[in-house]
Amino acid sequence: MRIYKVSELIQDVNVSLWSRFQEVAVEGEVTNCIRASSGHVYFSIKDPRSQMKVVLFSLYAKTLKFRLENGLKVIARGKLNVYEARGELQLNAVALEPAGLGALQLAFEQLKKRLHDEGLFDAARKKAIPMIPQRIAIVTSPTGAAIRDILHVLGRRFAGLQIQVYPVRVQGQFAAREIAAALHNLSRWNMHDVILICRGGGSLEDLWPFNEEVVARAVAVCQIPTISGVGHEVDYSICDFVADLRAPTPSAAAEIVVRAKSEICSQVNHDVLRIRQIMETSLRRYRNELRHLASSDGLGRVPRRIEGVRGRLEQRRMGLFRLLDRQTRVMRQRLTTATEPLKNFRSRLALVDRVASVSHLDRRAARAMTTHVYNRREKLRSMMSTLEAVSPLSVLSRGYAIAFARRGGRRRPILDSMVVNIGESIEVQLKKGRLLCTVDERTMGLESLWPEAGEKKD
Repeated sequence: MRIYKVSELIQDVNVSLWSRFQEVAVEGEVTNCIRASSGHVYFSIKDPRSQMKVVLFSLYAKTLKFRLENGLKVIARGKLNVYEARGELQLNAVALEPAGLGALQLAFEQLKKRLHDEGLFDAARKKAIPMIPQRIAIVTSPTGAAIRDILHVLGRRFAGLQIQVYPVRVQGQFAAREIAAALHNLSRWNMHDVILICRGGGSLEDLWPFNEEVVARAVAVCQIPTISGVGHEVDYSICDFVADLRAPTPSAAAEIVVRAKSEICSQVNHDVLRIRQIMETSLRRYRNELRHLASSDGLGRVPRRIEGVRGRLEQRRMGLFRLLDRQTRVMRQRLTTATEPLKNFRSRLALVDRVASVSHLDRRAARAMTTHVYNRREKLRSMMSTLEAVSPLSVLSRGYAIAFARRGGRRRPILDSMVVNIGESIEVQLKKGRLLCTVDERTMGLESLWPEAGEKKD
């Protein structure tokens, strides 16, 4: 009998397993499911009598369409081997599928439940669709039959709308990310009244981008009302549940988003007719009530009493008119008598008017002169301030001095220490007075004029 080392025996067992069991499929309930940071998934599958360990490496875990959870019954496909470090039999799975239910359908149900628990399907968070939107965005494929149906319906029901087609892929690996990006951009631009998310019919695999979580959350956070029209009437997607309104088909979405002009005109005509009927009914009722009141005995005497009052008012009006006429003639006569002596003083009155005019002009001239002098004085004060600011004397008053060199009988300001010689006499102009100095030393560059640290200031 051959004596094996542990590792040798496990290697021989693995060779036997690989040769005998090329690929196996094991059905069982998932338990002890752990997802490592590396992406590998470790779990066990069991039945009422036994259990075995399974490892699903990250390369295959990324392809799962559903979420692996404890208690889920699955069929694991892969190869058997013995893990050398612990000598345990395990299945290296390369594929998993739900037992009795498709992977996509299970992923659909799992995501639907999770988003429902988060409240993304609640009616309270859904936005109202505008009755007649002017600007409509359509997120769909520009080459599919859905966009042709939508544009045909919109053009037939309500021409003149502003329609923007945001082209995306509606099938394939990158479709979900493109749809989500389109919704984010349209929400950020906020240039439309409503967004249609549409695609024609197809299999569950074809419609799967509209069941991705990234699309569902993009629809949920979109600030613009959304209408989902994906697939046929019997098809439901996660996008349908999250959107503000579901349409059974893309054409139905176009019919929902705008009402036909004829329907709107008919509704307006119906409302106008109803208002007219209400007004005519009210008017007939009030007319009948007035006629009933006018036919009563008490109101029958009212016209005669009004006629009598009208006659008395007419008499009093005529009497008042005659009284006013007499008073007018008397006042006119008194005015004529009073103004007769003033006719001889017309020229004197004209002189008084001219004196008043000259006095008025004199006052205006005085005010204008005062204003002019004030403006000139302010301007002079401003110029003096400017002149004082740029004056050399102003600079000297702040402690500065100007050094001059006398050459050729002329004074020249010294701008560079190198143009004077040691022992040369120079003149220093201060704010008050001058100093005659002799140059003992000269330096180049810019030195500090302030005392060094620790020196005593005078």
